[in-house]
Amino acid sequence: MVSMQLRGENQCGGALIRRQWVMTAAHCFDNIPPDMVSVVLGAHTLTTQESSRQTFKVQASVSHPEYDPNSGENDLHLLKLDRKASMNPFVGKISLPPQDSDINPGMMCMVAGWGDITDFETAPMALMETPVSVMDRKACNASWRGALSENVLCATSSDGSVRGFCSGDSGGPLVCGAKAVGVVSFSGLRCGVPRFPDVYTRVSKFRDWIHKVIKSM
Repeated sequence: MVSMQLRGENQCGGALIRRQWVMTAAHCFDNIPPDMVSVVLGAHTLTTQESSRQTFKVQASVSHPEYDPNSGENDLHLLKLDRKASMNPFVGKISLPPQDSDINPGMMCMVAGWGDITDFETAPMALMETPVSVMDRKACNASWRGALSENVLCATSSDGSVRGFCSGDSGGPLVCGAKAVGVVSFSGLRCGVPRFPDVYTRVSKFRDWIHKVIKSM
């Protein structure tokens, strides 16, 4: 897990996909210059200076060329760190799914982050994670009045409880079977409410683009 910070405060999450590359959400940089961002790996509790931490600056910042801030379509962003991360028990890379692969509805996955744990800006004491169930895309699209494309995944609680991501979790990975299959994109006005399922960028639709960017830089 990656914490992207502005003046020491967590703004978004992310995932380390190469030793020098982080995958996150494009909307995290709608109003934030990349050269002001610190990228933190190996953290658990952000309020203490843990010895496991590695902190980086951003060397290069690339949003998907077709990212639409109004619709949230193609909400994907890559960051090249100013040096390679050191792999250890606290910091590791996560794999990506094959190009165009999909996740079966009902599959249980995990989402994590340092975002708010209530709708009232309650910050967590440490990194939080919760299980969520991948939802049928057509059913999810009905909740969102047909606004979603094939480039997203939806997930929600499997039992109707309030469970999911919240403000500050954007850009973090949806992890299914040890692969980062989604990137936290957007949800309803309230966090984790099943009526408006959480929406993630579908990483498998962008794997070829991700490899192209990394290879070119």
